[in-house]
Amino acid sequence: MTKNEDMVRDLATNFQTKGLEIISAKCNGFTEPVEVQGVTPDVIGWDSEKEVYHLGIVADSEIISDDSTKEKMQVLAKMAMGVGPSQGKRLPFYVGVTKDANTIADEKLEEIDNISRENIEKILI
Repeated sequence: MTKNEDMVRDLATNFQTKGLEIISAKCNGFTEPVEVQGVTPDVIGWDSEKEVYHLGIVADSEIISDDSTKEKMQVLAKMAMGVGPSQGKRLPFYVGVTKDANTIADEKLEEIDNISRENIEKILI
C-alpha cells in the first residue's frame, strides 16, 4: 500500500468513527470515488441520519502545495446537497493532513474564499 493509500485509509477510518458509511475511497477495498465538478475527493462518506454526504481529501507536505490540491479544496468546500432534507446546506468537508503538512494546510485553507468555513475540518492523520 502506498503512503497516499495509507492516508486515505486513515481518513476513511476517521469517517467511520464518526458513524459515516464509506461510499467510496481511493484505496484497496473500496469503490473508486467519482469526479464531482471536475475534481475527485479521496473519500466520500454518507450520514444516513442527516442524509448528507461528507467529502474528504488527504495531503502530505508535498501534495498540500500543489495547485490541483488547492483547486480540490476550493471546489469541494463549496459543495452543497442538491436534494433531501439537507438540500442547500454545504457538505461537510475534511482535509486529512500529515503532521508535516499541518501548518501549510492552515495557510491553504485561509486562501479559500469562503464566506463561512463552518463545514471545513482539518484532521491530522
